[in-house]
Amino acid sequence: MRKFLTLTLLFCFIACQSESQKETTPPIFPSHTEILTPSGTVIKTRIALTWKDQEQGLSGVRPQDFDDDEALLFFNLEDAQRNFWMPDTYFDLDIFYLDQNLKILDIVRKLPHYIGRANPDLIPRARSVWGRHVFEMKAGSPVSSSLNIDDQLQWKNPMTLQQATEIAKRIER
Repeated sequence: MRKFLTLTLLFCFIACQSESQKETTPPIFPSHTEILTPSGTVIKTRIALTWKDQEQGLSGVRPQDFDDDEALLFFNLEDAQRNFWMPDTYFDLDIFYLDQNLKILDIVRKLPHYIGRANPDLIPRARSVWGRHVFEMKAGSPVSSSLNIDDQLQWKNPMTLQQATEIAKRIER
């Protein structure tokens, strides 16, 4: 009986310890999500959260490695002036400036690509726009072309947009 009681207490201790570890392990910020357009189209979306990811953006990505129904979301925690330029890009982009709830505030269509960085003065730049997040898609893709200012995009992920924001606040960016 004593052995049984000892084993039971040991099992409870291990179970309680693993439960407390679960609570202290922060959830992982998603590297991908899906964004739903007002028409119901799903956009496969990569997420650039860290400064390094945002600086890299779509530089070096070849057209065959980025589908027409794919996007890159620059996920930010605060509203600010957003500036974008296109070094080492291989396809033109449509750039969507979004508020904190993924509503489209402004659009820059068909920003030309530019291969290289040798002459920074020649690298195309989008106008500066105030917003929270930025969403990039291949210029002229059927999905991108269907989006307009004031469209409300929807975050489609088991983790809500608010939960993702809370996790992002705890990550060193």
